[in-house]
This record gives sequence, structure tokens and C-alpha cells, in this order.
Amino acid sequence: MRYLAIDPGKMCGVAMRTVRDVVVPPGTWEWPAWEAVQFVDDVLSTADSGINVVVESFVPRPGTRTWQPDALEVIGAVRWTCLKYHHEFELQTPAQAKAFSTNEKLKRIGWYSPTKDGHANDAVRHLLLAMVRHGDIAKEDLV
Repeated sequence: MRYLAIDPGKMCGVAMRTVRDVVVPPGTWEWPAWEAVQFVDDVLSTADSGINVVVESFVPRPGTRTWQPDALEVIGAVRWTCLKYHHEFELQTPAQAKAFSTNEKLKRIGWYSPTKDGHANDAVRHLLLAMVRHGDIAKEDLV
């Protein structure tokens, strides 16, 4: 099984990994929203099946955070692409991923990639959490 994780927004983090016996770093990228959506479409349209797509959820809230239509649009476009090509789609909250996939944990397993705004690492957080939840990486392997 392959995993594809997206941190949606004006600038998106993307992480992809194929399940193997060894915990190896995923491929990670940061792209503007529509380049990330195009990448997802390219990957899903050419894959037979078995890609689990994990996307960080986004709920607009009043207050200090700014309205980000890009995040909602990316989530919708990725969800539609998964439906179109028959791949799994799931949402995870930012809090779930950050609580489980800390910077220290990512560094310990060699999956931490410093970038300007950290979007690639946010995608990796979701990727790691999904792989543990689905049983493709054991929690014990992350200690």
C-alpha cells in the first residue's frame, strides 16, 4: 500500500511513501495549492489501486486566523480526485497529527525535513499517524 499525505493551504506540504519492511523517509515536497492538486491527480490517475490519501482537515474559525479558501478548495479537489480514481480518502485534524508525530519523533526516525514554513513536515506528521493507525508501522518501532 502507498500513502499520500497533504497539508492543504496556499502552500501545500505533500508526503508520499510505499510500505516496506524498513522505515525509510518518505518523499516530501512543498508546492502551491494547484500544483499539489495536479501532483495528486497525476499519482492517482496512474496507480492501479491501494493508495491511502490522508489530508489535514481545516475548519474556518472566526478570530485571529485568516480565511483560507485554498485549504478548503484543496481538500475538496483531493477528495473528488480520490473518488474519481477509487482511492481511499481520510481526514485527520492538525492536533491529532502534531500530538502523535512530534518533531522529536520525526527526527529520531529520520523523517524530519526542515523547510521554510514546515508544510512538508506537517504532511509527514499525517503520513506517519495514518501508517500507525493502519498497522503498517508499529508504535514500538518509533521509540
